[in-house]
This record gives sequence, structure tokens and C-alpha cells, in this order.
Amino acid sequence: MNFYQFHVGDYVKHTSHLTADEDLAYRRLLDMYYDTEGAIPNDIPRVSRRIRMGNEVTKNVLDEFFELTDEGYKNRRADAEIARSEEHTSELQSHLNLVCRLLLEK
Repeated sequence: MNFYQFHVGDYVKHTSHLTADEDLAYRRLLDMYYDTEGAIPNDIPRVSRRIRMGNEVTKNVLDEFFELTDEGYKNRRADAEIARSEEHTSELQSHLNLVCRLLLEK
């Protein structure tokens, strides 16, 4: 995804207890999640390097805000936002196809 909605109030409500490093790690993990539109690998050193944060901070944030699954670390809210975006894109594509057909018929 090139864009995702960021709900400041929700974010602050759920993250006000984080240290500055944990806050930065969480934002970078969310960016990584939306960029790949999938689970974050269960490889803390690799993920930590990618988001440029320490292993302990990365692990703490993943454990608090993500769920470890067979696929890796998943985030329910991000998954819902990605699904909504995919639905919206599909709807737009359908409308575009209809407009193109109508224009071609003229």
C-alpha cells in the first residue's frame, strides 16, 4: 500500500505509555506491515535491522501490538485496513470498467 489512514487519536490512546524508541519502532513496524501488506517475519534480528532499531525494543513492540502466527507477526487493525483498501480498489476498478465500456459503446 502506498497510503494508509493514520488515526492519531487511536494511536495516542494505545501508545502513550511507550518510550520514544518503542514509539518509533511501532511506527516503522506499521509502515513495514502496510508496505508489504503481510505478516512481519518471525526473525527479530532481521526485522530490527530493517527498521533500524534494537532487538529488545523490536521484540517488545511486536509482542505488545502484533500476534505471532505461523505466517509471522500479524496486526488485526492493519489487516482490516488492508482488506478495506482492497475492497475499495476493487470497487473503483469495477466502476472504471463500466465507464470504459460506456465510452467505447458511443
